[in-house]
Amino acid sequence: MAEQEKRIAKLELILQSFINLNFHYHKTETLTEYLAFVHQSLDKLMYAKNLYLALFDSLEQTIQFVYNVDEVDETTDPNRKFPLASSEQSPTAWVIRNNKKLLMTAAQDKERSAANSDWGTGERAQYWLGMPLISQQGVCLGALVIQSYDANISYSDEDQNIFNIFASVVSNILEKHNQTLQLESTISERNNSLVKQLLEKEKAEKLQQAIFEISSLKHGELALVDLYPRIHQIIDKLLYAKNFLILLFDEDMSELTISYAVDEKDGDKYQNTTIPLGTGLSSYVINTRTPQRLTPALVSELVNQGEKIGTYGAEDFVSWLGAPMISTNMLHGLIVVQSYDGKIIYTDNDLKILNFFAQHVAGAIEATVNTVQRRESQVKLAKHHRLLEQQNTQLSDAYKKLQATQKELIQKEKMASLGGLVAGIAHEINTPLGICVTGVSHLMEETRIFSQSVEKKSLTEAQLNEFLQEVEEIGRILTTNTDRAANLIHSFKQIAVDQSSNEIRNFNMKSYLDEIILSLRPTLKRTSHEIKIKCEDSFWISTHAGALSQIISNLIMNSVKHGFEKIAQGVINIEVVEQRQFAILRFSDNGCGLNEQDMKKLFDPFFTTKRGEGGSGLGTHLVFNLVTTSLKGKLKASSELGKGLAYIIRFPKKLES
Repeated sequence: MAEQEKRIAKLELILQSFINLNFHYHKTETLTEYLAFVHQSLDKLMYAKNLYLALFDSLEQTIQFVYNVDEVDETTDPNRKFPLASSEQSPTAWVIRNNKKLLMTAAQDKERSAANSDWGTGERAQYWLGMPLISQQGVCLGALVIQSYDANISYSDEDQNIFNIFASVVSNILEKHNQTLQLESTISERNNSLVKQLLEKEKAEKLQQAIFEISSLKHGELALVDLYPRIHQIIDKLLYAKNFLILLFDEDMSELTISYAVDEKDGDKYQNTTIPLGTGLSSYVINTRTPQRLTPALVSELVNQGEKIGTYGAEDFVSWLGAPMISTNMLHGLIVVQSYDGKIIYTDNDLKILNFFAQHVAGAIEATVNTVQRRESQVKLAKHHRLLEQQNTQLSDAYKKLQATQKELIQKEKMASLGGLVAGIAHEINTPLGICVTGVSHLMEETRIFSQSVEKKSLTEAQLNEFLQEVEEIGRILTTNTDRAANLIHSFKQIAVDQSSNEIRNFNMKSYLDEIILSLRPTLKRTSHEIKIKCEDSFWISTHAGALSQIISNLIMNSVKHGFEKIAQGVINIEVVEQRQFAILRFSDNGCGLNEQDMKKLFDPFFTTKRGEGGSGLGTHLVFNLVTTSLKGKLKASSELGKGLAYIIRFPKKLES
């Protein structure tokens, strides 16, 4: 009877324990507290001094000993996760993987350990009992294990049944716990999402307001000294900007000017300071033209990669942002914010915000600078307007005088050339005319002597023959020299008329070139220079003959005076060819030539290499004007020192009146 009463009392205790297990879950705050209550309740029904619960994560394939009480082994960290071993390596893994109960004696444990050296860890128990924790969906949640280190304390069938029921209750509680965690996680995520949305909405509103304020600055009337603090106030609403700088970049001088500076370490001592571009953090932004988020570690990494980066001012910053101010592809400078607080680390999103506003600030600065410059320009224009009018009048008068003087000088140069031609021809004609005068005088004397002999009747046959021979010789001399004078006069007459009238007429090119050379004979005969002419005898043109005469004469005299200055026997080549409706005249000499610098000024008025030696500097300038205006042609020249000078003149064969 007493045994039956004990049995009934134990059953009541078991039933009450199960009721308490379900009821107590809602009274505990943590899973660990609840498992401690389970352990305490189980220990009242059976030997359970050593108990642990291994929680299984099927996704990660790990186990976590969330509850572990053992009189021999050290307690395992409940937060640490271990990879799930194979069934042959661990009795706990065997229970979880096979989803079955495992009762193991010390002998069985030893037998398994002998078969596999990796089997089990920790102190070996005399009796080991593990139950799988199975959810209502049949999923293994882990294992509940009790063990005895006393050979006299084993686990009966009744103990195993009680432990199995406890495992079922714990499985249900774990399932509820997981569902509660998931629900709390879902609620937490939802709350976090709502908070994030509210923060983003608030941030978007601030961003929109800041954009509006920055945009209004573009059209405002703020001076730069007032604009910079306003920009600081606007950006400070969006991100941490306790330390704030605006630097303007001068690309021509390669300098940075700190136009605005507020810093908790440096204060404003660097404000209005101009520094070389150098290798600072700001210089790195300028050189890359891209926004940068830097920390001391990142700076060191960049330096190790070969970048030349230093710091200017306080060096103990924690986080640093720099964004270039670029407007219409012009780099105006950059905006810098930095943190000395380890709790305030800028993010990539902060950099995006700063870079976004840097572009708008660049527009505002550009608009302000343009407004100031426009006002200053208007004042300057007003001051210089009257002065420019006066200067314009003076320049106009001076230009007219210069044109008149230039025309006068060119005309004088033409007349001087014609005068030289007259003087040369006059001197040249003196010789044949002098010979003719002498010949006539001699003939008259011989005639007088002959007449006296006839009157005296003393004329001999020998005297008659001698007189006749003398008359024949003097006649030949007179004929030769009068022809020579006639040719010179004809050449002079044609060239002089052409140069003075400069009318368009039709003429043979080869014959006319010969006449020009003949007119220059008085000058050329005193030298050993040679002029070679290559032109078809049948080539006729219609143009300003006088202009062509002056062009050829000036070019020849330039070669003689300048090109052949140190050359005894120079050669001038004149070649004329026909090219469709144009005549191409190539003039070249083998004189000393010109250097590149003098060639650039060859056709400039008053340019001469004989300054102070009688050179006017109008010879080639006159040639250029005659080619382009009178002949309606084009002129090119080329030269090298020691290789002579060459001209190519292209002009129409037939020039309309």
